[in-house]
Amino acid sequence: MIATLKYIVLASALLFGLGATVYVHVQAETVGIQKIKEAEAIWIDVRTPAEFESGHVSDALNIEYQNLGSAIVSIAPDKNAPINLYCRSGRRSEIARQTLLNMGYTNVINKGAYDMVKKMVTQN
Repeated sequence: MIATLKYIVLASALLFGLGATVYVHVQAETVGIQKIKEAEAIWIDVRTPAEFESGHVSDALNIEYQNLGSAIVSIAPDKNAPINLYCRSGRRSEIARQTLLNMGYTNVINKGAYDMVKKMVTQN
């Protein structure tokens, strides 16, 4: 009985150890896939042109949040296209996100404040 209990404990430890390893591996793959998806996404800076000129994410388009609804169809006709939005604080990009969601876009992310986005992009 004690030998069987030791075997069960040992087997459980091995199983849980393998499970953790697999989970960590899947997490690393998921993070890598997420970075690839972000790189393929359309980046839109919804700040003013003056704010955009003071610094922006490489390859980002500058469309002020109040103009995004009329401009997006020519930029992203596919409503499932991944779109990342940012502004100075995240408030305007959230308004823009809601506009796009209301228009039927499904893959829109408010990345928030430019200062945070800039740090995130330079770390990648």
